[in-house]
Amino acid sequence: MNIFFNKLRLLVVFYLVAISSLAHSQNMQAQMADFINGFHNFKQFNGNVLVAKDGKVLFEQSFGYANFEWDIRHSNKSKFRIGSITKQFTAMLILQLAQDGKLKLDDHLATYLPDYRKDIATKITLRQILNHTSGLGNYTQAKSFRDEYSRNPYSVDEFIRLLCSDDLVFEPGTEFRYSNSGYFILGAVIEKVTGQKYQDVLQKNILDPLDMKSTGYDSHNKIIKFRVSGYDNGLAGYSNTDYLDMSIPYAAGSMYSTARDLLKWDQALYTDKLLNNEYKKQMYQVSEQRNYALGWEVTNLDKSTYGKPLTRIQHGGGINGFNAFISRIIEDKLLVVILNNTGGAPLTPMTNGLLAIYYGKPYEKATEHVDSKLYNSFKREGIAGLKNSYQQMVSEGNTPRERSLNYFGYELMQMDELDAAITVFELNNQSYPESANTFDSLGEAYLAAGDKQKALASYKSALKLNPDSESAKQAIEKLQ
Repeated sequence: MNIFFNKLRLLVVFYLVAISSLAHSQNMQAQMADFINGFHNFKQFNGNVLVAKDGKVLFEQSFGYANFEWDIRHSNKSKFRIGSITKQFTAMLILQLAQDGKLKLDDHLATYLPDYRKDIATKITLRQILNHTSGLGNYTQAKSFRDEYSRNPYSVDEFIRLLCSDDLVFEPGTEFRYSNSGYFILGAVIEKVTGQKYQDVLQKNILDPLDMKSTGYDSHNKIIKFRVSGYDNGLAGYSNTDYLDMSIPYAAGSMYSTARDLLKWDQALYTDKLLNNEYKKQMYQVSEQRNYALGWEVTNLDKSTYGKPLTRIQHGGGINGFNAFISRIIEDKLLVVILNNTGGAPLTPMTNGLLAIYYGKPYEKATEHVDSKLYNSFKREGIAGLKNSYQQMVSEGNTPRERSLNYFGYELMQMDELDAAITVFELNNQSYPESANTFDSLGEAYLAAGDKQKALASYKSALKLNPDSESAKQAIEKLQ
């Protein structure tokens, strides 16, 4: 009889624990949905979110549209461009080649690309390229990159000669500087060592073994089912993003994927299916200059963040019309994936909020952007409303950041709202009178409006604050 009642008690306890766990899970899911909806409702996010633990999905939801023109909503099949998340796959391919004895991470680049500039290739190592301490520049920051180069197809060798062969920006191993050029070059190394195209090695060594059927190397001429369209998110609403030929991001950023496939990738990294433990340790080993390892950013979180010491391994990706984020808490095998197709969504605070919800910590909800508030005031009440809204922010101790206002002003100029743009630049200048940039931007707006006298005065003030300003020097020379 006692045995019967003991079993009954155990069953009741298990039942109550299961009910409590289910209730907690449902509450957490509701919190996460409400949290992400906040960003979506402010038109700051449009895409897919996944949170998983030990490979099991805790939360997964789609927000908004994969294609606005055709009213096609997102689903868990939506395939997004993931930009620089590609770098961790490129790093994995290099590490696999090292594991197989086909290259060495601390060999100089010249060993594998003998045709590259010898004065540079004999100084930098593959490891330095992987952790962005090589001193290589960044082709996406090249002058006129977007206008002159981004739409044209190039061969790998041609593009390296054209935009990845500049002088070093610092002595190798002494500083950190994020370099798309470096990872483009790593793609060439993979092709030289294997004798195969980068995308074929990627498919054979990673995507096929992990059954990542919804992930691949993107190309505009391929038919890819469920491929998402990319949009820019401006004050006037969404617009189709600029075309980018996918031969350009290449090994630095040409992949597409889904949240579910990135979960497969995450889970494989806890096993030896792709890489042994020795090389996995190297993959997560940061440099002396920055908490950046080989294709991943690695941060040790102290107890105050989520209640216990944890290791966070993550990376973001941004490419025309898209941005993406993957964040992994190693000790708890916790994963957050966020994929967006409307430009620069605030994925870091979104990720931090989801992690805080999981760990039961406080988090900041979405708020309307400053430029959106000011623009809406302008649309309702004109320039007077814009000024009143700005002054209210200042009086409440929420003076907008200089950079945010400057960007807002240029957006207004692009929309041909020149008077409003001048007003914004003037307000920015009043709030940040010691900034040469506020004077420089104001001078540009005055000049666009045809007021050369005010433009000249603004540029002179900019030059006084920053005697090295080439834009101010050139403008003054033309105006005098």
